[in-house]
Amino acid sequence: MGHNEMNSGNSSTDKAVCVQVKGLWKIFGSKPAAIIKGKLKNAPRREIREKTGNILAVRNASFEVQQGEIFVIMGLSGCGKSTLIRCLLRLTEPTAGSIVIHGDDICKFNERRLRELRRHRTAMVFQHFGLLPHRTVLENVAYGLKTRGERKKARTDRAKEIIIRVGLKGWENYLPSALSGGMQQRVGIARALANDPEILLMDEPFSGLDPLIRKQMQDELLNLHIELRKTIIFVTHDLNEALKLGNRVAIMKDGEIIQIGTPEEVVTSPVNDYVSSFVQDASLGKVVTAGSIMTQPKIVVNKDQGPFLVLDTLRSNQMNSAFVVSETGKYLGMIESDCIVQTRWQIGMTISEILRTDVSSVHPNIVIESLLALAAGSTHPIPVVDEDGSFLGQVNQSDLMLSMVHSKNGKNGAGQSNVSTTPVQER
Repeated sequence: MGHNEMNSGNSSTDKAVCVQVKGLWKIFGSKPAAIIKGKLKNAPRREIREKTGNILAVRNASFEVQQGEIFVIMGLSGCGKSTLIRCLLRLTEPTAGSIVIHGDDICKFNERRLRELRRHRTAMVFQHFGLLPHRTVLENVAYGLKTRGERKKARTDRAKEIIIRVGLKGWENYLPSALSGGMQQRVGIARALANDPEILLMDEPFSGLDPLIRKQMQDELLNLHIELRKTIIFVTHDLNEALKLGNRVAIMKDGEIIQIGTPEEVVTSPVNDYVSSFVQDASLGKVVTAGSIMTQPKIVVNKDQGPFLVLDTLRSNQMNSAFVVSETGKYLGMIESDCIVQTRWQIGMTISEILRTDVSSVHPNIVIESLLALAAGSTHPIPVVDEDGSFLGQVNQSDLMLSMVHSKNGKNGAGQSNVSTTPVQER
């Protein structure tokens, strides 16, 4: 599922900011500055075109991309998303604004610095692959390293390593024409990754693929992202793809960014009717997370507590079980009252010696649709644990079922959901 864990909007309190875009405009035509500074600054696209002949592609776009996240730019055809991503490397020259990458405004770069940025720090994957038809898979993957001046053995070794990583081992010596569309796109991704870029930009890379192959490529991209932790800026017109891949999603319309948020926030709290209609068919079960519906249990047991005291506490709270944590709050397992009763404990015995360790925990970012099988096979709440092993809360079967009912019934009013939208922070 989409990595919907980052902060919404332009917040960057938890992650280092990798890319910062401020007031970015792109207008095709003559004297664009007169539009930006004049009365037509806020005029509709059509009016600008009719009165000046200019084409407004991007209007005053501002956003931040955090290090290691997948930031998705999405919208309908013609909304300006592809122009925007091309501006980020100045493949299309912005009309106005700033693009700061790791502290440097690349709009001020000369040709040498811009070339260095493209060769060493960033990489681009296009929709139509852009492979060299007369070169083998290995040569295509190594091509960027060759233009960078890498020695043949070094670039060949690196290319082979990446080819294995994207699942193309054994295809090194084939030409692109022998490969399927999905395999050709793997070559394109491998070529981009071979340069070990800090930032990977992807302009609708899977839109030309069959649905099944497209899903496989999405899954592989997520796996690569988990492994390599690259910062990815991804453009798509497909809502489901955006929700699946994005840590955060920016929705565009007529050259403007309308809303930025996690997939969960965009689906459950759309800012206007346009976004609401855009996401109305999205399944909440695919975006609402365990972290959003989890609750705090009445009691949590410390591993060093004695069984008799724990049993008394459980009975006082009319509970049959409780989760057990360490002195630092790490999740250890579950203790059941029946287990305590059946155990003839001795003086000095602690709960840690008789707790159940087979109760599976989940990460707060797992979507509720993925919890159904786990919930169906358990009579206990599901413990929610972060990547450090700390206990965060529990998901009750009743809350899970209620969330799924809301998912099927849709959203209230102008896209407002019954499900809470507490942001979650880590994948």
